[in-house]
Amino acid sequence: MAWSLVASLLLLSACASVSPSSGTLTAGQPATPFEQQQLVQARAQAAQGHLAEAATHWEVLSVLRPNEPSYARQLAQVRAQIEREASTELAAARAARQRGAIDEASQHDLAVLALQPDNEAAADALRAIEREHNKREHLGRYARVTLGSRSNKDSLQTGGQAATALSAQRNDLEHAALLAGQGEFDDAISLLNQRLKARPQDAAAKEQLADIYFAQAEALAPRDKEGAIAALRKCLQLQPRYAAARSRLAQLTAKP
Repeated sequence: MAWSLVASLLLLSACASVSPSSGTLTAGQPATPFEQQQLVQARAQAAQGHLAEAATHWEVLSVLRPNEPSYARQLAQVRAQIEREASTELAAARAARQRGAIDEASQHDLAVLALQPDNEAAADALRAIEREHNKREHLGRYARVTLGSRSNKDSLQTGGQAATALSAQRNDLEHAALLAGQGEFDDAISLLNQRLKARPQDAAAKEQLADIYFAQAEALAPRDKEGAIAALRKCLQLQPRYAAARSRLAQLTAKP
């Protein structure tokens, strides 16, 4: 918590320590509407299983009234519960990855981040899963394009223009993939955008462009958070159901 916020809360605590009516404050009795609101929110979030949010409210209450034992006790209990549940989810994620159940592992890692948004182990695991997913998607997509081209070779021999169009399509997609694989995301994006200007309904190009925006966001995230957010939003404009992009965007835009 920032020192300015701590100082403000300490000031509020000093102001709240004396009741305007009696000059004293009963133990466990909220002194101000703000404190009452924090207490209600802390209990409600805990009851709903939103432990990270509950912990934040108990932290505020503990700073407001450091001598109130119930606040410190509740904060310690919530933190301990967060640690237990995060450890359980991390262990389940590791076990799922060892079994090859990648989707299940992702769900456990996301559960960890819901409890501890700054958990590096879960975040790194999700990034690794997405990188591997993207790699397999690219390889699978280009294999399908190549096989489709070979299966249609005989029928295209008499249609020179159709064969040329299919070759150009394959070359555009493969070239963009090679550029992205070398980290030249802007060039790959430019190539696919040019293609989409000529063929706005090209589903394969849209799908690949969304993947490249996601890969670009992953590369940018450690050094350029705003650039990564912009790339994820472009990805979701192309593929609104891109679950990994939605999850990553939520992580990057979450309030500290």
